[in-house]
Amino acid sequence: MTVSKERLLYDEIRELRAILEHIEALLEERLLGIDEALPDEAKAIEEYEMDKEKGRVELISLDDILGKQE
Repeated sequence: MTVSKERLLYDEIRELRAILEHIEALLEERLLGIDEALPDEAKAIEEYEMDKEKGRVELISLDDILGKQE
């Protein structure tokens, strides 16, 4: 795998991680009752929860991904 492809993959994974962290923060706020979720946030939370229940959400190591691509 070329360095540029690895960099693109790394950047994409980083962005996905930021999105997941944002969703986690929204879930925590919702559970604690700090704020009501906006409609788009509620939809994202529901999608995340459904994906998690179905086993589609899985945290994996970046090293594992880069190691498998070589």
